[in-house]
Amino acid sequence: MLGCQASRRILACGIVVVAVLVAVAGFSVPCGAHEVERFEGGTAHKTDADAHWVLTLKGTWREMGRQYGRLAGGELRQFFAEISEDLARRGMPLDEQFENARFMATTFSSDLNELLRGIAESSGLSEDEVLVLDAGIVMLSTVVLGGEPPSACSGLAVWDEYTPDGVLVFGRNWDIERESLQPYMKYLAVVVFIPDSGNAFANAHPLGNVYLETGMNEKGLFIELNNGAYSDPSYVESAENTVSVLATALNQCSTIDEASEYLLQTPADLSYIIQIADAKECVSVERATFTARVRETEQQGVLAAYNSFVPPYPEEWMGKIADPRPEETDPRYSNLIQLASSDGFRGKLDVQGMKGLMDIEVRDGGATHRGTVFQVIAVPRELTLWIRALGYSDWQQVSLLELFAER
Repeated sequence: MLGCQASRRILACGIVVVAVLVAVAGFSVPCGAHEVERFEGGTAHKTDADAHWVLTLKGTWREMGRQYGRLAGGELRQFFAEISEDLARRGMPLDEQFENARFMATTFSSDLNELLRGIAESSGLSEDEVLVLDAGIVMLSTVVLGGEPPSACSGLAVWDEYTPDGVLVFGRNWDIERESLQPYMKYLAVVVFIPDSGNAFANAHPLGNVYLETGMNEKGLFIELNNGAYSDPSYVESAENTVSVLATALNQCSTIDEASEYLLQTPADLSYIIQIADAKECVSVERATFTARVRETEQQGVLAAYNSFVPPYPEEWMGKIADPRPEETDPRYSNLIQLASSDGFRGKLDVQGMKGLMDIEVRDGGATHRGTVFQVIAVPRELTLWIRALGYSDWQQVSLLELFAER
């Protein structure tokens, strides 16, 4: 069986998100998309080129799962066939895939498990096959990386004097291993959940992957997470999977303070560095397996994050948290701060400026590298995401405002 810690650690890129609606330049949702089908309150749109899905699901979690499975059933069946064969070819037979996927589901909330059961009821896949589809990217990444924690994700939030109008803009790299994951970028989608209770929220991820690493809710709260294994490699098997916790956070929390407090009070399974942003500011929740803290800005208007907790640490953390890797080995954090503060970017970091900053590779003083699979830019005030899958699509604008309005 795939190691519990390794399989859940790979999620940490972590594993947002994920990208959304790639391949058609200038595409905006739902404008420019056409309705494909409705089923039990859910709606499926596709891009003009019929390339990517936009799902809006409403009701109980089981009902939303049934809508999900029916509306995207063909793609879900194809995705399962491709990734299960890929895993088998790499040495993980189907029975082992089932075992690993069942374990991963036990670490999810009851809501997400109800969603998965609903997908199995209407998709033409068995419940075990749905679980393999949900865990497939995690298992593939683990096989490819051999269980070693990757340089998995980085993020930069800027606001106040760093942006032309003071409005917060967040840029995020989703890093795992580009070559192995790129064939599955065709399944990237935006899935909007409008549950009977709580906030509506969007999850940017491949179809059938129900856990959350990059998302935004209707209140303009944006969340993304990074792998924190370099700081704390421990694992707490009894704790709920963090990527399940984040889905609940977006559903139940409406402010940075509420989401931060929820993450501080909820036990951690693995260490993660979680950024929470709204239209005006951003904080980083450095969540170790034994404690957590909220880290605020390095200087007013800018916050960067990568895969290590940022010193100085509280005295009680000493001896429990590893120091960051040397800057010459991993300069991404300092690169992002320096770029944001440079004459070329400070005060100019609107969406276009952030796109330019995110073009810069590590070797040239940026944070993008050969493990970067996709990138996300979020503007919470506008409920807008911009997504780019490297080697697959140019930047795509995804407006969530109209999708949330379907409540």
